Amino acid sequence: MSKVAWNYIVPVKLPSDLNGVTPGKLSETLLKPALGGGKLHWLACAAWNAMVIKAKADGIVLKPTSSGDTYRSYDLQKAGFLQRYQLALIAGTSTKSFEGKTWYLKKGMAMLATPGKSQHNLGLAVDVHSASEAKRLNWLIANVKTFGFSWEVVPSEPWHIRYVNGDNPPVAVVEYMAANGISRPSNVEAPKVAPVVKTEIVPHLFSVGDSGPKVKHLQQALKKLNLYNGAVDGKFNQGTGEAVRKFKTANGLKSDMVAGPQVFKILGIA
Repeated sequence: MSKVAWNYIVPVKLPSDLNGVTPGKLSETLLKPALGGGKLHWLACAAWNAMVIKAKADGIVLKPTSSGDTYRSYDLQKAGFLQRYQLALIAGTSTKSFEGKTWYLKKGMAMLATPGKSQHNLGLAVDVHSASEAKRLNWLIANVKTFGFSWEVVPSEPWHIRYVNGDNPPVAVVEYMAANGISRPSNVEAPKVAPVVKTEIVPHLFSVGDSGPKVKHLQQALKKLNLYNGAVDGKFNQGTGEAVRKFKTANGLKSDMVAGPQVFKILGIA
């Protein structure tokens, strides 16, 4: 598939007040009402609201597809996940690991992140209503970076954007915050450190010849970015290596076929 014009993907930098916070269980003090419905982390909300106002001035309407497509609680994410995935084997469908089990995507259902793994659970993501409409999409292409947003899944999800600038919002957002008296909430609670759950230890490096569940997750992530077109079989083959090389080059890393901790971190693989 040819490269789309909105292929702008930047790793998310978390606002410092989200460090240690359990995704999907944000304090209400961290959340603010988003224009068009729903709530977002207060910094993402300022960026979104500033972008919505600028779009309106340019004759473009931006709004979330629903209030549930801004911040999602853990329970809401889980409910959506259980509607779309099942434990019973479905051949030829995508899978996700959750609660130590393999879940299969139901036929005809769109994929959804596992509970606690979505940027929606941190109040940083917005699904934009009718984002693929040409005029609206062209406006987003020209402006998302200005307001600190980027896409995450290209080309299948033009609607899904997330705030990526952490504690350093772009100038356009800083100006909006200053004009509207927006600053860090004074009553934000100290972050609660989530309990550490020991899971499978990720080897330091993966390269051609390795295999296993982590390689499969790597292939799935690279496939979503249209960098890998081979079988998602957990076998680190030459095609997987070439996809890793392309990904590392695009992200300013050493251009080789070795997938280390930084690659997994940028791809969001635990």
